[in-house]
Amino acid sequence: MNTKLKVLLAMLGIAFVGVVIWAVTTTPEAPSAVDKVESPTMMEYVGNTISEEVDGVKVWELTAGRALVDIPTQNAALQDIVGHFYQKDGKTIELRAKFGFYDNTTKNVRVEGDVSVTTEDGAKLTCVKLDWLNDEYKIIAYEKVSVTKDDIKATGDMVESNDGFRNFKLKGHAHIIKDVKIEH
Repeated sequence: MNTKLKVLLAMLGIAFVGVVIWAVTTTPEAPSAVDKVESPTMMEYVGNTISEEVDGVKVWELTAGRALVDIPTQNAALQDIVGHFYQKDGKTIELRAKFGFYDNTTKNVRVEGDVSVTTEDGAKLTCVKLDWLNDEYKIIAYEKVSVTKDDIKATGDMVESNDGFRNFKLKGHAHIIKDVKIEH
């Protein structure tokens, strides 16, 4: 063999070894195995209804245009709410609000934003925020509270009632006007 051919073969051999070394050292590592895929902890529902029953009797139900539920706790953030609260005497209170929160542990509900409550006997309450305390069957309304019932209009900072507004306690900057003509 002549020298030129030997040099060419040696160069090709060195180039081949170089390509093999390059291919081995630049191979990407395999991705690490995923130990555990986390399940989502929040679920979104449209047009969902939640309710509370005691001894087989429905206490209340809330229908939300949109609900975001925390799966582990079952707490829910609600939007565009229409609710019904069933009183012990059989009467129903209707509630409407823009936003709300349901606490699954206590079964309490807080609503906010253009809160409006009406009873079957014509009483009406408006406020900024309202709490339903489930254990006490009590409604507490806060901020810019106005209650109209029969010929009475009452305003104040806070109102409490646990009998469907047949009786209520008015607190903070309380003002009551009697013999008011109320249009429904």
